[in-house]
Amino acid sequence: MLRTLWPTSRKSRLTLLIAIVIVIAAAAVIYSRRDTLPSLQKMGISPPIAQLASVMEGAAWQAGTVNEEGFAQVADNGDFALWLEPKTSQIAVMDKQSGYQWRSNPSKEQLANETVKGALLENLQSPFVVEVVAAGQTRRTSLNSLTKGLSVSYTLMDDLGVQATYTYGKEQISFVIQYKLTSRGMEATIPSNGIQESGDRLIYSIHLLPFFGAVSAKSDTGYLFVPDGPGGLIYYDRVRPAIGSSYEFPVYGDDPAQINFEEENEVRREQIAFPLYGLKRGDHAFAAIVKEGPYTAKIKAATPGNASKYHSVSVSFNYREEYGRKVSGITKETVKAIRVERSREDRRVEFRLLSGEEADYVGMANAYRDYLEESGQLGGQLPTTDHIPLMLSIVGGGTKPQFGSNGYEAATTFNEAEQIVDGLREAGVANMNVIYQGWQNSGHAYTDERFPIVSKIGGIQGAKQFVRNMHEKGIKVLFDDYMAWKEEDYSSFYKKSDGIRSIDSTVMSGEGDSFIVNPVKAVRQQKQVVDVLKEIGIDGIHYVDGPGSITFSDYRSNNPLTRSDTVYYYQELLDYVREQLNVVSVARGEQYALKHVDYIDGLPYSSSRDLMIDETVPVYPIAVHGTVAYTTVAGNTRDIYEDELLKAIEYGAVPSFKLTYAESRVLKRTDFQNVYSSQYAIWKDRIVEDYEKFDQLAAVYHLKIVDHEKLADGIYATTYENGTRVTVDYKTKQFSVEGGKAG
Repeated sequence: MLRTLWPTSRKSRLTLLIAIVIVIAAAAVIYSRRDTLPSLQKMGISPPIAQLASVMEGAAWQAGTVNEEGFAQVADNGDFALWLEPKTSQIAVMDKQSGYQWRSNPSKEQLANETVKGALLENLQSPFVVEVVAAGQTRRTSLNSLTKGLSVSYTLMDDLGVQATYTYGKEQISFVIQYKLTSRGMEATIPSNGIQESGDRLIYSIHLLPFFGAVSAKSDTGYLFVPDGPGGLIYYDRVRPAIGSSYEFPVYGDDPAQINFEEENEVRREQIAFPLYGLKRGDHAFAAIVKEGPYTAKIKAATPGNASKYHSVSVSFNYREEYGRKVSGITKETVKAIRVERSREDRRVEFRLLSGEEADYVGMANAYRDYLEESGQLGGQLPTTDHIPLMLSIVGGGTKPQFGSNGYEAATTFNEAEQIVDGLREAGVANMNVIYQGWQNSGHAYTDERFPIVSKIGGIQGAKQFVRNMHEKGIKVLFDDYMAWKEEDYSSFYKKSDGIRSIDSTVMSGEGDSFIVNPVKAVRQQKQVVDVLKEIGIDGIHYVDGPGSITFSDYRSNNPLTRSDTVYYYQELLDYVREQLNVVSVARGEQYALKHVDYIDGLPYSSSRDLMIDETVPVYPIAVHGTVAYTTVAGNTRDIYEDELLKAIEYGAVPSFKLTYAESRVLKRTDFQNVYSSQYAIWKDRIVEDYEKFDQLAAVYHLKIVDHEKLADGIYATTYENGTRVTVDYKTKQFSVEGGKAG
């Protein structure tokens, strides 16, 4: 029987053997690609649970007595009163203490001088602008509260606000906006459950309160505030070119899953790190915080121009995305399309209303910090310290082409790293922590081929001894790691199966063969990393990419993830690392990471140099100082050395340097080749000199910043809660520290 099954010819037998080998090889590949990562349950991480706002049901609100402009009072909480004009659904909030009224739209008297007509004039009178699109098309149509065919109904909300339900009969869509008074002002919510789409028209975006507090071209002094870098001001009294008269950028940057990297030619800019915007008008201001829906939000600011004669700042929420759908798998040609599925998240903005001395960008920063504290999104107060901590990054080395192949070249062994630390301590650096980089076995940055630790720098035994020696000196040691981007050539993840899917369902590809790993799989793999580092004795992990610096969606058909989902898993990971090790730090430190980290490397400190931005101010540093340690830029990588040193001091940052023991040229053609000057022997004296300057701020390391002001051109003062005043002068390249008391 066996003989009849086995081929008799030599050629047939060879063919069968080849087929068997191919089948075995394929089976081996399939077996090797099994998902063997630890489960989320083993890390104590559960899937996110969506909690959506309720849509109010009850008796309809009817306007009673109205004032001369047609507004009727809806609610009064003792501090503020909410008024509504039922025909256009415009709102107004009265600050009862100051007597100032905040309006959602310009008054009829103001609009009498407006020159725009048609839809633009209608938009000026509406508390929203909604963009709709027909299914299968991309052309968008704008609707507002004056659009013909709109019906509006109102429902009271617990005597503190009102719910407006907007129904467009022709388009067969409806949505809800809820306005509710708070102890600090007002909150506006667009509940996801209030959106209905029963025809072929789909909601693309809703621009919420686009003209709230808008200031006319010839009105009061003041400015718009936008979250550009650490904060940007747009003054009313500046003459601007015809181009660059608007600001519109997404919170936390563009979603990589919606970007075509092959066609992206835009200049890179400082992506928005915190969802805050504001407006100052004379002695009054507001700070608007995007509390829900920031991952689909765009901050918009406009100055007087073709659209209106007003300065305005606001937020627009996307519910769907436009993307380039590939025509075929053969060519790169795409056609524009709009995603049919709607983003199902609530959108909520809180307006904190400010008057008097609070009505400026410092007041906005304080209001934002109060919100972060109240909502549990800030860590506790930092401990007091006698000496400021130096954040010292040490680069072990990297892999580069060598004699026709690739090889790892050491820049700093563990023994040499200890020599660096000892040398700095002996020279007067009294407090420091170490982040060791370039230790991964592959010798690359964006890798998960981490272990065993490179033998050329000392291997695992060298790492253990280094950590023990550092602990004896009271120094914590973190290892860097990379979470999001990977290169398939040196990764255990596979691009097709593990990479996130773009909005057109194809695998998202970056430059070359790079891709972003599905965040759930990346988080699960981190358990293996943490387990090994814990055995070595490492104090924590510093994430160079991923948590704190990038958020993205995954549009895979099974188990899709929103940007909000990604953030949730990243937050859970950061808490897990803290629990298992001790310390965790991230790059950039966007708002969602603040509570979950101990240290931020490279907190946004500079402007994107947008034509709209007139002045950069430290609103984000003011909001977070004293709750997390942060740096601006490593001292040896500064572009304008003295100015950026002063900026770090002005903004309350701690000092940082990125060093190697060997000459910097060792890093050429490695993933660390952008570190142009890093040799310890060259930088030692400058580090000690800088440290002595920063150490003058040790007494305020744990304190809040309570004031910041421009004293003159190029001269700024930062004041802390114990009275310490730090004045920096960019003209003389000097700074002074005065006053203060033990705190």
